[in-house]
Amino acid sequence: MVRFLKIFIFFIVFAGLLYFAISAEREELGQQKEVDEAEENYKLPKTINGIKKMILIIGGTFLMGDANGFTDELPVHTVTVRTFYMDETPLTYADFQKYIDAGGLQPKYWDYETYNQPEHPVTGLNWYQAVDYCNWRSKVEGLSPAYKLTDQLDAWGYPLWELDSLANGYRLPSEAEFEYAARGGLVDKSFPWGDEFNPSFANLDNEKGIMKGEWWRLAKVKDQKPNNYGLYGMSGNIWHFCNDWYDPNYYTKDVTDNPLGPKTGRTKVLRGGSWGSISPFYLRVAKRSYTAPSNYNYDIGFRCVRPVRGQVRDSMVTQVTHEFYQYKTSHYENPIQVDLYKEEFINRLSQFITDYYPNCIYFQTRIDEQEIINPKQIAELIVEVTKEYHIHPLFLTGIMVAESGFGNCSFPRWYNNPMAYHWQNGLMKNGLPTYEVTPLRNRKYKDLKKGFETFMKGIRRDIYFRAAKENLDTFHLLYVGYHADEWMHTISKVYQDVLGIRLEPNFPLQDVGKLIYTDW
Repeated sequence: MVRFLKIFIFFIVFAGLLYFAISAEREELGQQKEVDEAEENYKLPKTINGIKKMILIIGGTFLMGDANGFTDELPVHTVTVRTFYMDETPLTYADFQKYIDAGGLQPKYWDYETYNQPEHPVTGLNWYQAVDYCNWRSKVEGLSPAYKLTDQLDAWGYPLWELDSLANGYRLPSEAEFEYAARGGLVDKSFPWGDEFNPSFANLDNEKGIMKGEWWRLAKVKDQKPNNYGLYGMSGNIWHFCNDWYDPNYYTKDVTDNPLGPKTGRTKVLRGGSWGSISPFYLRVAKRSYTAPSNYNYDIGFRCVRPVRGQVRDSMVTQVTHEFYQYKTSHYENPIQVDLYKEEFINRLSQFITDYYPNCIYFQTRIDEQEIINPKQIAELIVEVTKEYHIHPLFLTGIMVAESGFGNCSFPRWYNNPMAYHWQNGLMKNGLPTYEVTPLRNRKYKDLKKGFETFMKGIRRDIYFRAAKENLDTFHLLYVGYHADEWMHTISKVYQDVLGIRLEPNFPLQDVGKLIYTDW
């Protein structure tokens, strides 16, 4: 028995010594790996200049989330990201011109002069076109494209693209990379520059429906303060598309090493806040938002990252073959047949609003007598009012999207007029909107229902009825007062995405009223 105990103790001591030896060796190897990585990072150029200037972001570990933020920012957890390069600024209209010159589609607001300024961030494109730009840029610089088109469809009928995480080409940042980069090396701070918000550092809607302040709509990408890494516009001006699918509970899943997000989802992560954000709270570096990958809006843009794989150098290839992205949906082949006044349609409209427009102002704050509502409630209100006036509910929805990004941005949303009905920004110089109809002032409404009802009555005037005997192009010239492709494209997209209805500037050629009025 004594001999057995001695042998047992010997093995215990030996195993312990072996464990500590292996641990020490692993620690030494780990330390050596960190030293090697540090040396490699030291050798990397601090900036690279291909199509666009990029900044080296040395990888590291940080606390992701905000204990005082929204529930989807919890729990605060430790995350490690690897070294990567990130665009110094969001993609601008001038940057995107190169892609268009090569054959790419114009974003939807390309002809909208107040948006299309060379130094403004490009908006009016969806997640799929953003990743197509990444692939094209990779090819131009001799890198392997990071995204591949699949034969699967997303929740709204658009072909899905998947990431090849081993590719050395450009891609959208993960939300972990975005937050790490936005923090700029600061620890436990709310904004890229610290804890105190300064409205001169970031573009948001702090005017609350009054025409004042330094910026109107978009700001130039370098008008905002850079962070310690030299990155501009990481807070405010535009929401940025990220690579990740959005999951409100993702932080609870203990994915801490270079996380790339869930495998699937309905919506993609947005980061950074925008010129439409109504409070600095939405511009914090930890703030998470989302939208459907098929959505575009006035305040959503993007920037690229490039992983560090192999030799990093500036490189350009003059000629490349690339099949450029086209907006495609499966719904045209199988339009959805549904009663516009039944629960099935209300639920689908509600889901559309939920997926596409989570930053609608009416979900965030009370305006006049309009209480905060949710997507289901606003869908029910749209159906209720349009049913009374025999207007297609998607027409009202489309007008709201075309005029204010469904309440995501714009002046008139602050006056319960997200349709911008009979609204002129030029009249703001005459004073604030009034409840009464006056020729020199814009009009406001106590709540959304009153605004919707006024719009409905206006759309049923004979002048619009007569125009509706022609096509959407003719109708929009009367309604808008000038040619606005972005207005028509946006309304068309709402009909297309929600029910698969084909509505285009010249389709149908006549009697577009049958898609506007339910008693046509």
